[in-house]
Amino acid sequence: MKNIITFLLLIVSSCLFCQNPINQYYSENSKLRVVYKDSSNRFHSTKKPMVFVNDVFIENESVLGTINPNEIKNIKIEKESFNKNDVEYYGKILIETKSGYEPNLITLKALSKKYIKLNTNPVVFQIDENVISENYDTYLVDENFILKIVVESVKTSDENTEIHLVKLVTRTPENIKKANEIKIRGDGI
Repeated sequence: MKNIITFLLLIVSSCLFCQNPINQYYSENSKLRVVYKDSSNRFHSTKKPMVFVNDVFIENESVLGTINPNEIKNIKIEKESFNKNDVEYYGKILIETKSGYEPNLITLKALSKKYIKLNTNPVVFQIDENVISENYDTYLVDENFILKIVVESVKTSDENTEIHLVKLVTRTPENIKKANEIKIRGDGI
């Protein structure tokens, strides 16, 4: 009897405290789910950390999403308040890359001028699946970690305004594999 009660308690507690795998995976029969992303507040705080890459101070943490993780030798985090140029920072992230790798940091605006010919229409940047809602003049990316740039002109339903959607695809293993897939179109052989 004691073993049965212990077993039942184990089952009940595991059901209450474990993650439900049904909600983690999608299938053909999955219900529609709406996910709201708030890219404007990645750290969920107004308290921003100082970021250093190879001992060089980077003014914002945007670069964290586009440095090749395979080229990072060491990351050190200090959890203190710091002040630089009369700006208060909460914590310090020190990134050291592997020997021989030097990130080529460039703003989204400079990257756009370097590679893309756009007219004066509005531009929206997207890095992999994340739409960038920060200042393109200061948002930094590692140019070495960008696999390709896809530019798409999109007409809005309101007044037929055209915007440029600029998608930056990073050099992740998944993106490289997807970029190398051969797609066959049509219904004949």
